[in-house]
Formats: sequence, structure tokens, C-alpha cells
Amino acid sequence: MAFAQSESETVRVETNVEQVLTGLQVGLAGAKGTCCCCGRELHDGHGVTVYAYRTAGHDQWNLPRVYCRECNSGEVETPTLGTNEVVATAFLGVMQVAAAQTTRLALTGVEVEEYSGPDKGSEA
Repeated sequence: MAFAQSESETVRVETNVEQVLTGLQVGLAGAKGTCCCCGRELHDGHGVTVYAYRTAGHDQWNLPRVYCRECNSGEVETPTLGTNEVVATAFLGVMQVAAAQTTRLALTGVEVEEYSGPDKGSEA
């Protein structure tokens, strides 16, 4: 049986942060990234530490910082009010988009190390 929902209805799905960050693209197009601390090139299979955030009221997570395991300096230093912030460890994997015949570097095996919810911290 199929049914249609009106466009005004919002459907919410709850999941954990690890699942949301898994598959998140690292760097620009292609299959390599760069450590934001030392500049080392990062490829498929590298272990990394990442800092990701999502502002309240938005669905999209942003990944502004990726560190190689040697630098590993990711931490939520000063939480920002109204923002979900996460420091996690992960491995890099290559995702292939067959229709576009492209590849991209993405997070796999994500484990949250530190989390700061939107009700913590001060205004930016």
C-alpha cells in the first residue's frame, strides 16, 4: 500500500553521530585530503581525527578540520552556544560515484571522542 504525504509534513529520523558522519566527504573532489596542521597528504586507509559541527536548525554537518594521527590535535576547545560540535577518530575510505565516474574521500569507522551539545558554551 502506498500513500502520499503533504509537503508541509516534516519527517524526522533519529540516529547517532557516528552514523551521520560516516560517508561525510573529506577535502575537495578526488581521493586525497590534507592534514590541517602539518599539511601531510591523506589517502584511503589513513587514520584521522576530525572536528565536525552542525549549527542548530540546520541538517548539514560541516567538516572544517582533519588531522593526521601524528598531529591529532582535534578537541572542542571552546564550545559554541547553538552548535553541535564533535571530535571523532575515523579512517579514510574512497567512495566511487558510478554515474558521475568520480571518486571522493570519505569518513569510515567513525568513533566519537568528544561531543558538545547546542546548549553548552558561549556565543561566538
